[in-house]
Amino acid sequence: MNEMDELTSFFIHVIEVLEEVGISYMVVGGYAALFYGEPRMTLDVDIVVDMSAVHVPQFVAAFPESGYYVSEEAILDSLARCYPFNVIESRTAAKVDLVPLPQDVFTRMAFTRRQRVEYVAGHSATFIAPEDAIVAKLVAHKNTGSDKHLRDAQGMLRVQGDRLNMTLVRRASRASEVLDVLERITEAGSIGRNDSTAKVE
Repeated sequence: MNEMDELTSFFIHVIEVLEEVGISYMVVGGYAALFYGEPRMTLDVDIVVDMSAVHVPQFVAAFPESGYYVSEEAILDSLARCYPFNVIESRTAAKVDLVPLPQDVFTRMAFTRRQRVEYVAGHSATFIAPEDAIVAKLVAHKNTGSDKHLRDAQGMLRVQGDRLNMTLVRRASRASEVLDVLERITEAGSIGRNDSTAKVE
């Protein structure tokens, strides 16, 4: 089993635990970009979780010390400070980062638009919508300067094509102050031209 297969197997388990415990979530980041966009290697799994302290004991119990590293104390501290925590599978070192639901308007709106998708045969999970995944990658590029995020955004634009609601993408991009970057990459690749004259409201 290669690294990606190991990560997927671990990811399936984490999703199952979140759903068994009753924690609302959405898959974001590189894993979402890979699902919606062009194939590439990623060991980047980020999941936004609407999690509270009451969920923590049952969540931690699902990852026994014999096979996983997870700290109840660290999770409680992360929830209080609103910063990410992780769960690591000891045998493979596969890691999933969980991000307490941020308070910014864009992420809150994206959380309401999340959607259920089948990401591998027989397994489904709740992912960020592709339109929001594109905007999130543009924001990540703005904040980090990394071209990896631009490539991910371009890949999703190309693969999703006419299925995208480009009016929503442009509106969210403008609100997040990345509309100029979106227009630059769509014009460079003639992406999203099916609705390029739509008014951004």
